[in-house]
Amino acid sequence: MATNNTDEKKKLREKKKKRVDETGRELKYKTHSTIYSVTIAVIYITLILLVSIAASFFILSVGNDVFALQKKERSAEIDLGMYPTILDVSNELADKGIIRYPAIFRLYARLKLDEGENFIPGTYTASSTQNYDSLINMFLAQSGERRIVTIMIPEGYTVDEIIDLFISEGIGTRDGFVDAIENGQYDYEFIKRLDSKPKDVNRRYRLEGYLFPDTYYFYSDWEETQIINKILDNFDTKLTSEFYDFIDRSNMSLDDYIKIASIIQKEAYYTTDMELVSSVIHNRLDDKSEYPKLECDSTVLYALREHKVDITQKDLELDDPYNTYVYDGLMPGPICNPGWSSIYTSFNPAETDYYFFVSRSNGEMLYGRTLAEHRKNVAQVREENSKN
Repeated sequence: MATNNTDEKKKLREKKKKRVDETGRELKYKTHSTIYSVTIAVIYITLILLVSIAASFFILSVGNDVFALQKKERSAEIDLGMYPTILDVSNELADKGIIRYPAIFRLYARLKLDEGENFIPGTYTASSTQNYDSLINMFLAQSGERRIVTIMIPEGYTVDEIIDLFISEGIGTRDGFVDAIENGQYDYEFIKRLDSKPKDVNRRYRLEGYLFPDTYYFYSDWEETQIINKILDNFDTKLTSEFYDFIDRSNMSLDDYIKIASIIQKEAYYTTDMELVSSVIHNRLDDKSEYPKLECDSTVLYALREHKVDITQKDLELDDPYNTYVYDGLMPGPICNPGWSSIYTSFNPAETDYYFFVSRSNGEMLYGRTLAEHRKNVAQVREENSKN
């Protein structure tokens, strides 16, 4: 029995040594060379090093952004709206090249700000050399002299009236606004088109017609160019690529359409009349041989620089390039700053055969196809006015 046990143990050792299965068949195992094993080890170590280097570089880059240790100096104006969020601020800073990692800034700001603490609206000059703490603290600080001013620019206001509006609120000076309007550099497509042609020497204001009527929020310490730029930015949002495509296919410039819109704004009391007033102006411009002059009272009033209820024959004969009773075609510039309805209908007149219009005392308009019809309408208006 001892011999048998010894033989069994010997067979078991041989089986393990040869690595055989239960049937006694020898198992074959694939073996790797030393070179292969070393190569795998090198690749593994290299990957670890590369990941470590990349992680280290990212950490250093983030640290540099947060603490502004070694950043190329760059400054930019940061405009925070009425209710600036952390997302708004971080995106604005990143867009202006002040910070590199807006997501990190958002995380940092949320940890830094106390509950209920918010950034203060305003326009700030930020630098890339400021660390996150400095930027956050700057957006939380507000000058005691700065105040938010709400300005509502009515449709149809002229440049002079708009300037008076700001001055009445203690913002800017007349000379400052005139300089910003006449000489300010603004990066908008409509400004490029406007400035691409030499300014008519008879044009009263370069940007008359482009100061879009709306309700705005300004800061009392803003410079005049900042104010004008914000108004122009609002105008820019209204003009889509479709409008520019339309203009490019038209025989008129954008400025021509704004001139027409300014007349519509001043002549049409009701929005429902705007398309019809626009059609009269376009019909006359399209038939210059028969109707060389637009003959609009609103242009006479702009030339007079005063508001009058009754325009005299002497007024109609005033020798001024803005007087469309004396000079052919459109004026040297718009006569006011029109609202969107007037601008839209200047591009989209109604299809009519009207060449005349006259206003009744209640603001309604009467239209005529011929001079005889127009004279009849004028007589009706005069009779109505005499009874009032």
